Amino acid sequence: MVPSVKTLLSISLMASLPMVALADPKPRNARPASAQKVINTYSGKTDLWEQGCQGGIYLSPNKRARAWCSENSDSMAAGTWSVSQDGTLCQNLTWFWSEGANVGSSASEPLCIQHVINSWGVMYRRWPGGSEWWPMTNSNSSLRRGYVYQSDVAKARDKIGL
Repeated sequence: MVPSVKTLLSISLMASLPMVALADPKPRNARPASAQKVINTYSGKTDLWEQGCQGGIYLSPNKRARAWCSENSDSMAAGTWSVSQDGTLCQNLTWFWSEGANVGSSASEPLCIQHVINSWGVMYRRWPGGSEWWPMTNSNSSLRRGYVYQSDVAKARDKIGL
């Protein structure tokens, strides 16, 4: 079964929401995180999507992004990521899957995540349309060093024929 673009987008958005930590309102005296702080936090790491699809997105140091979900293991996404001066990280992905002898693809809408720092130096993030801010601490972070799903992405890419 070929996943619909809406299904893939829904899975990736919902899966990216952290479920380990409790969300908070925007911290008092919060200021936008610097672009460099956000880059240093994410670069070379996989942001795990623990809810929903059991996959994640790898954000490489060269600003390339690769995503994969176990629910649709024969598909994968490729794209880029960037961080604005106000600490907003944006992911621009295109999902690819096999359609018989052809390759299906669909560009996702950019997903942009805001980041702020509270007065104690703790970074928080908020997803589009959300009102809750999620603390990013070592004990509740969904970030893992390295390209966690590299072999899964390679298998999907080979199967698709990219």
